[in-house]
Amino acid sequence: MSERKLIASGKTKQVFVDNNPSYVILEAIDRLTAGDAAKIAEIGSIGSEKTTQCANNFTLFEKAGIPTAFVDIASPIAIRCHAVDMLPIEFVMRRFAYGSFLKRNPNLEAGHRFEEPLTEVFHKACFVTPPTTADVTRMSENDARDKYLTDAGWPEGIYTDPYVKADGDDWHIYSAKAPIEGEPIATIAAELTDADLDLIWNKLLKPAFALLEEKLANVDDTNAPIALVDIKFEIGRRKDNGELVIADVIDNDSWRIWPKGDPKAQLDKQGFRDGDDLDKVLVNYKIVTEITNKF
Repeated sequence: MSERKLIASGKTKQVFVDNNPSYVILEAIDRLTAGDAAKIAEIGSIGSEKTTQCANNFTLFEKAGIPTAFVDIASPIAIRCHAVDMLPIEFVMRRFAYGSFLKRNPNLEAGHRFEEPLTEVFHKACFVTPPTTADVTRMSENDARDKYLTDAGWPEGIYTDPYVKADGDDWHIYSAKAPIEGEPIATIAAELTDADLDLIWNKLLKPAFALLEEKLANVDDTNAPIALVDIKFEIGRRKDNGELVIADVIDNDSWRIWPKGDPKAQLDKQGFRDGDDLDKVLVNYKIVTEITNKF
């Protein structure tokens, strides 16, 4: 394992070149983070739990004809995937208004249910603005974290995972933690075509969300019916054929799920964010692994 070429190292996983150069290995780290990695904890065998969850979710999609980058399980803590060029954005689909959505839309109450799932787009770049810099500067979140993040948090004027408001050929960038109004932080050229967005919405995100929602609601488990509150998707373009696919990982870090619709019974990463005991967090991840094993 140590002889493999490391491509990228993130907060909770590492990416290596596989023996077959058309593939990569995504290896999980036994770690959870929150608040742009301001909160970090090493947790037992959580990497293997997330690996199994991800493999179960991607296998579910593949069987339904929804394209993913997933190939197979490479080890208890790693999946093998097609090599992709990741899009610089994240898509979040929501059935219920919760979390940061309420900061952008304070007119709605927590738990408001959308008749049709709502999709939001967030940029993966970090935008640094005055007074931290003289001018608006775009950089990777890793670079921004190394340069600016301290134990006291982010200084004023730094926007991570900002909200994207599409407007024809332009994307307007706004804070993800405040109402979307007034002048944007920055305006950049659109980084996806309308055709690409249409394919992503209709061929990947909507069917994947609907499938997970149905499985969680009807899984044969004492926690069911489980409400899929929201979920983050990342998309990549396969290097071998250019196909847009669901990529990266989808595991218990990616969604909010509420057994019997009760937010107090949450089994997802929100418990870690809220300060639950780490042993309880790991137990919840194990429960979610067993739930996805039944998909």
